[in-house]
Amino acid sequence: MGSRAEPTGRSGFLPDRIIHLHPTRLCNLACLHCYSTSAPLHTEALDANVLCAALGVLRAEGYTQVSLSGGEPLVYKPVGRLVERSKELGFRVTMVSNGLLASKRLGPMLRLLDGIAVSFDGLPDRHNAMRGREDAFERAAAGLRWLAEREAPVGAAISLTRDGIPELPELVDRVVELGARAVQVRPVARAGRARELDPGSFFDASDSARLYLVVLALQMELPEVRMHCDLAPAQGLWGQRDAYDGLLGGCEGTAYEDRPLADLVNPLVITDTGALKPIAYDFDDRFDIASLDRLELRSYKEQRLGALQELVGGALLGMRDREDLVDWFDHCARLSEVAPIAA
Repeated sequence: MGSRAEPTGRSGFLPDRIIHLHPTRLCNLACLHCYSTSAPLHTEALDANVLCAALGVLRAEGYTQVSLSGGEPLVYKPVGRLVERSKELGFRVTMVSNGLLASKRLGPMLRLLDGIAVSFDGLPDRHNAMRGREDAFERAAAGLRWLAEREAPVGAAISLTRDGIPELPELVDRVVELGARAVQVRPVARAGRARELDPGSFFDASDSARLYLVVLALQMELPEVRMHCDLAPAQGLWGQRDAYDGLLGGCEGTAYEDRPLADLVNPLVITDTGALKPIAYDFDDRFDIASLDRLELRSYKEQRLGALQELVGGALLGMRDREDLVDWFDHCARLSEVAPIAA
């Protein structure tokens, strides 16, 4: 394909313009905290032909990265074809996996992936309890090690309940020893199956501060590892509000309907039902952008973008006087559940 001019400037609080793609909710686990309620019984999956065609449209709309998740992406039968087509279109391609099938199914795709993260929820006892499988930690660790031995760009994606915070330093030491080059840490979101967890599993302000400080200490201890925490100081978000100029700025220069969708909505989420959502998998359905079989993006920009602008603008304004830490994308998803939308 011919070269494409990449978009310039920020689009929200992300370094890239990202599509979070969930082609199926089929999974070889049924984790207690799964935000998409994935499980072995969910056998439905997106049609690969429709999906590949849509990715071509979305590449032209300015998106630069496809992040594959699920469900477990390695149980999606056409995943290899999807990765190949994404690379042909010029996307960077990353994946989040539970690691159980890494050595069996990832081999042919390794050369095409720009990054892969194996997910963890704590040290073995906690991880296995959350995953509902006694060997889940052992197999995830083996998958991470297998990837690292093949010099794949591998990291760890860690989701924690509040009781798991004390385990984080040892867990990070373990995954780094196994070969992780990057570690992303976040609190478990109150979404999907996690809504059934004990209320004490979720973070309050002091828990968030503890986690944030632990990650800062690990950043200093492990300068060779890219450590990231999804929590951010509210004041820092307010100070970076210009990153949302594409969505919230005036349209005097270029009308919204003539702007690439990636300048307005980032990240974009494609769910296993084919819905295109802003920001998060569990964003309220009232904010849906389009569906894979009806990519009417111009009409969305002309007629329905205002609801998202109002929500994000209000969320940003709410950061101005806050002094705590915020998981921004989860914060916006929770606001979407209660936000009024004009008829």
